[in-house]
Amino acid sequence: MSKYEEKITDNSLWYTATPTPLTLTLPFYITEAGHFRAEADYKVERDEHDSYLLLYTIKGSGTVVSDKVSLTALPHNAVMINCHNYHKYFSNNEEWEFIWIHLKGSAVAAMFDILYPNAVNIISVKDFLSFEQQLSELICNVTKNDVLSSISTSSQIHDVLNTLVIYTIENEQKSQKRQHSDDINVVIDFIQNNYSDSISIDDMIQNIHISKYHFIRLFRRIMGTTPYNYLTNYRINKSKLLLRTTNKSIAEISEECGFLDTSNFISQFKKNTNQKPTDYRRDFT
Repeated sequence: MSKYEEKITDNSLWYTATPTPLTLTLPFYITEAGHFRAEADYKVERDEHDSYLLLYTIKGSGTVVSDKVSLTALPHNAVMINCHNYHKYFSNNEEWEFIWIHLKGSAVAAMFDILYPNAVNIISVKDFLSFEQQLSELICNVTKNDVLSSISTSSQIHDVLNTLVIYTIENEQKSQKRQHSDDINVVIDFIQNNYSDSISIDDMIQNIHISKYHFIRLFRRIMGTTPYNYLTNYRINKSKLLLRTTNKSIAEISEECGFLDTSNFISQFKKNTNQKPTDYRRDFT
C-alpha cells in the first residue's frame, strides 16, 4: 500500500538518479532527493520502500511515523527512517519546508543501527547552517554519475550521518549525565588490567553502581560492541603482539591472554581474524 499526496510548490526541487555499476559498490549512494516546500495537506504513506530516508526540516513542521513511533519534526530537526518498514510523513496543517534524501549502499543499514540502537528519534542539529549547506550540495550532485562525483557523494553522505551520530550520542550523554561515561571508562581500565584473568560481567561492574542490564546496554551504545566482545577482541590484540614478537607456544599465549583453553583461543582467533594463530604468526616470520 502506498498513498501519495505530494502537493508541493513550483519552486521545489526533485531529483532522481539511477546508480551505475560503480555506484552500487559504494558504501553510500542516493537514489532520489529533493528540497520540498510542501503544502498543508502534503502526505506520503507506504508499507515499504527499498531505501532509507533522511528528512531534515527547514521551516514549518511535519509529523513522521516510523517503527510505531510518531515524531514531530520542527525546524533544524533531522530524522532517518528505515523505509523497508511501514512509515508515513505529512505536514502539520502548514507549509513544511524540508530536505529529503533516499539512501542506499552497503553501509547504510549499519549507520542506521548506530544512530538508532533502540528506536527512531528526532535529532536536533546545532550547526544547522553548515548542515543545510552539506545537504544542499548533496542534492545538487545527485544527477552526476561520474567516478569522482560518485565517490565524493558517498564520502559526503558518511560525513552527514557521522554528524548526526555525534549529536545523538552527545545528547544521550547529557541526559544520562557524565557519570555513565566515567563508569564505562572504569570498566575499560579494569578489562585492560585484568584481561589475563577469568572475567565475568559481575566482575566488570563491581566498582560501578548500575544494573547489569543497563551496563550492557550502555557499554554497547558507547563502545559499539558488547562487553564480552570487547574483552575477546582485547585479548586477541594482545595475542597478536605475542605471536609476532615472542617464541612462546600457542598454549602459553592462550593462557597469558586469558582464554579458557588453547582450543577456545584458536577458535576465537580464527573467528575474529579468519586465520589460525599459527598462520598469523607465519605471515610475520
